[in-house]
Amino acid sequence: MACFGAALLVGQAHGAGLEHAFSYQGRLLDGGLPANGLYDLRFELFSAPAAGTASAAPLTNRAVRVAGGVFMVQLNFGTNVFSGASCWLEIGVRPSGLTPDDFVTLSPRQPLTPAPYALYTLQAESLIGPIHAAQLPTNVARLDLDQTFRGTVTFGGQVTIGSSNAPGLLDVRGSVRGSFSGDGAALSNVTAASLGARQMERLWRVPITLVAVTNAGNAADLNGKGAVSYDFRIGKFEVNNNQYVVFLNAMAADDAHGLYDTNMSHNAHGGIERSGVPGDYTYTVKPGFGHRPAVWVDFYDTLRFCNWLHNGQPTGRQDETTTEDGAYSLTPEALAEENVLRNPQARFWLPSDDEWYKAAYHQPFADGGEPTDYWLYPTRSNDVPISEPPPGGPTSVNSCCDGPGHATDAGAYANASTWYGTFDQAGNVQEWTEWTSEFTFLRDRRVRGGSWEYNEFYSGSGDFEFDTTDYPAPGIGFRVAGAMAP
Repeated sequence: MACFGAALLVGQAHGAGLEHAFSYQGRLLDGGLPANGLYDLRFELFSAPAAGTASAAPLTNRAVRVAGGVFMVQLNFGTNVFSGASCWLEIGVRPSGLTPDDFVTLSPRQPLTPAPYALYTLQAESLIGPIHAAQLPTNVARLDLDQTFRGTVTFGGQVTIGSSNAPGLLDVRGSVRGSFSGDGAALSNVTAASLGARQMERLWRVPITLVAVTNAGNAADLNGKGAVSYDFRIGKFEVNNNQYVVFLNAMAADDAHGLYDTNMSHNAHGGIERSGVPGDYTYTVKPGFGHRPAVWVDFYDTLRFCNWLHNGQPTGRQDETTTEDGAYSLTPEALAEENVLRNPQARFWLPSDDEWYKAAYHQPFADGGEPTDYWLYPTRSNDVPISEPPPGGPTSVNSCCDGPGHATDAGAYANASTWYGTFDQAGNVQEWTEWTSEFTFLRDRRVRGGSWEYNEFYSGSGDFEFDTTDYPAPGIGFRVAGAMAP
């Protein structure tokens, strides 16, 4: 389950009277990484570091929130427990909501540092009221004043700057060494090449739902498409305007590489408005367009969006740390030759043709699919989809000419999904797929799937189109793919 790091114990006292509760703060690792989420924690007090009998009844704190591996709980073992003798805490942990037998006991037991004996010390009991500042030596750091430290400062435990109610700032004039933990929710411009895909998602400003595409090593369809040797994840929905506008506001204040197309504002099917001047552009979603797929994006817009995801959705200039490198290295040479390839350590990317094809049409025969393991349409069916307004039935799609006549909210056809749980691969907008040499035709790129602009036959497994990399359109969008783990 986990290993347990250093913990800080703080006794709680009020005036001359002392309570029996104290705060326990610790660090929890799950699978070698800082834990995040809700956990049940069980605490037992012992007089020995191993074996022996508990000194008090166990305490269970349920649904404790752990963020970046750090948690804090209140413990109260009652009266006459802390006599001055050494004590150790034995801690059990489990993900919140499991049965009582699922606690994993962490080892070793944790010794209680002297801080809780503020509950016991006679010296603390003799204090009446606060200590006046004049009684403190001049070299004692005051908690209510700004402090300046000269020379090397070494911290032996966890350091917290500010609080949830009063955020603080740490201004460092020099270097900071050591290890750091946290969920990164308030960080920006983070370069973390060693983080995995799921770790990087914790830095994202806007979430994107991905579903797992498993059955690694599946055979190809009869047309040779769909074989993928690894498990991966793919967007449950097409990238929508709400998500793309966060990308623009983060990266397109001056928009050096044209991530925004004026048709997004001026065309009836575009869903994003731009205001301001170069260097100070801001972007908003048109009313009612937030959940519709982002359109008027060309091929390289989608790769830069994937680089942005790969790098943790940073804010700033469009450069090698944000949009120009990561999943794809968009060097001038590669762009000129039209041979941009996915980098081996990519966390998030544009689906390849085989990845897109598998997510859309694959269902193993053993799990209810066809003998070939592939359907003809991305609705788990060999029947031609039905063009009609949403929500429709299990084979309904948004296509020409009996659909609504424009893109709908992603997932609006809630009854028509692929076997892996994606929506709208059979309709709504066509989607860019990643380039490889096999699919290059006069340096065009392949788009897949159905669209509100074309009839329902375009979503068949044997149909595909090519478009030039600089071709944005009201009926072309995209979805992203990503690594399974870590």
